[in-house]
Amino acid sequence: MKLKVICLSLLFITSTIFAGEFVDYKALSTKLKTEAKKAGNYASTKEVKEALKAKDWLVADVRTMEEWSAAHMKGAVRVGRQSPEKAIALYALDDDDKLVKPNLIIVCNSAARASIEAQTFRQMGFDTVKIYDLYSWIDECNPVVTKYTVKKDKAGMNLKFGDFYAEHCKK
Repeated sequence: MKLKVICLSLLFITSTIFAGEFVDYKALSTKLKTEAKKAGNYASTKEVKEALKAKDWLVADVRTMEEWSAAHMKGAVRVGRQSPEKAIALYALDDDDKLVKPNLIIVCNSAARASIEAQTFRQMGFDTVKIYDLYSWIDECNPVVTKYTVKKDKAGMNLKFGDFYAEHCKK
């Protein structure tokens, strides 16, 4: 019985020590977004548009497949968060594992996830890593595309597919 109490006490003390090092997701992403803005690493919509056309830039979306399917920027690639370093290799490296797209803009809905993933990509050796939020893209009346199809959802019959805009952008 004494051994059990001692083990539980040690477990409690150990967990308390490690809990002091825990950083809340919202606090971390807010801090990183603020730092990105101060350092000039929060991309503007103009920069994103230029990057989507540039050969040395990659615009990578780290949102879930469901989020990506609902709406994404035409020309961006989805890398997800499960193993983004593997996915990014498909788009940014050549056959000799050399960076052919050394500059990167990471996108997610609010730039929270993007700010966290940006740290990983900087450590991977990208020259420039910026973050961007899809909300700004949509709010500034830029089009998004969708993976929605009439084959999977019969309610979509007779709809036109292509670029979609926020409701406030329609005139």
